[in-house]
Amino acid sequence: MPDEKKELEQKVKVLEQQLQRYEQHGSAKLFYALNRKMNEMADMLNSNSLNSINIDDAKDKSFDRIFKLLEKSETVANSAKVLGIIAGVTGDEDKDTARKPFIETVATKRD
Repeated sequence: MPDEKKELEQKVKVLEQQLQRYEQHGSAKLFYALNRKMNEMADMLNSNSLNSINIDDAKDKSFDRIFKLLEKSETVANSAKVLGIIAGVTGDEDKDTARKPFIETVATKRD
């Protein structure tokens, strides 16, 4: 019996964690995830100097990869900007992601 009780407690804990994720503000959470990726992209671009890339070597794809990252940067930045507006991001990640979306605050519970 004690093992069954521990298993049941563990299942409840996992389900509570899953429920907590569904109660978070998804669009704000996605905004902050994109923002972190933009920072990682910037760090990656800053760590590579175009002067050190051998563009004469056809096998070296470094320039192509950096150029592709530069091309995608605008798309990622625009997506983050729009998500930030839609989600009403304030800059306080904990507060923004914990806040329930507007529709959930006005919906009526029905029994």
